[in-house]
Amino acid sequence: MPHVPPTPDHVLSEEQMDGLRKINSTAVIDTLARNGYEPHHVYMPNIKNMNPGERLVGRAVTVRFVPARPDADAEKPGGEESPEYAAFETAGKNDVVVMEAMRDKRMSIGGDIKFLRLKQRGIEGLVCDGGIRDMHVVKDYGIKLFGYDKTSNLGTRVGTPYETNHPVAVDGVLIRPGDYIHADDDGVIVIPRVSAAEIAQKAIEYDELEEWIRARLDERQLSPGRYYPPDDETFAEFRAWKAEKGG
Repeated sequence: MPHVPPTPDHVLSEEQMDGLRKINSTAVIDTLARNGYEPHHVYMPNIKNMNPGERLVGRAVTVRFVPARPDADAEKPGGEESPEYAAFETAGKNDVVVMEAMRDKRMSIGGDIKFLRLKQRGIEGLVCDGGIRDMHVVKDYGIKLFGYDKTSNLGTRVGTPYETNHPVAVDGVLIRPGDYIHADDDGVIVIPRVSAAEIAQKAIEYDELEEWIRARLDERQLSPGRYYPPDDETFAEFRAWKAEKGG
């Protein structure tokens, strides 16, 4: 295998990742926005869930595709050492392979044969800004897949995998190896590694807060403006209520 920079160590625990898998991406993006990250820096608006109903959370292992050209194709490692296969062997449980595929659904990044290895290695899933082949087969592999759309195109005529575990731009958003991805039917979001532990904790609490607000408004027949958008006073009231309940 060619030299592949190591993926930075996990900064989220299994418990934190399991907590994120229980909450919607809206809670994650709201939390990021409240903590200094503009939504357009972290949200990939054009990528959709290829297996609706699935939620993905994992650490990013990255691959960058470049436009196909004979000399560039000849320079890159081939066979088992090709950058996408290097990423598959680098990634494992709780990891997501994230592919910069040139924002083009014609750029097929793989299908049933390639993705069998993702299944074998127990990888959480894959996110790309390209197309995915053979969804009639890979939908049953048990891996979460997010991309621009299905395609039958031959991706090797459009682009070539060129680099593994370097920063990439997917759907216009920066992802660095070791960042975390949260994705569901409502969207795909990157959680920067440097603040992932803090964001995870706050997002899980924010989801609980919204459940509390919803129940409070329904019970008391109040206007959403009473609690929404939540301010420091709302958080304080929620935390006091939770403490009373022993939470």
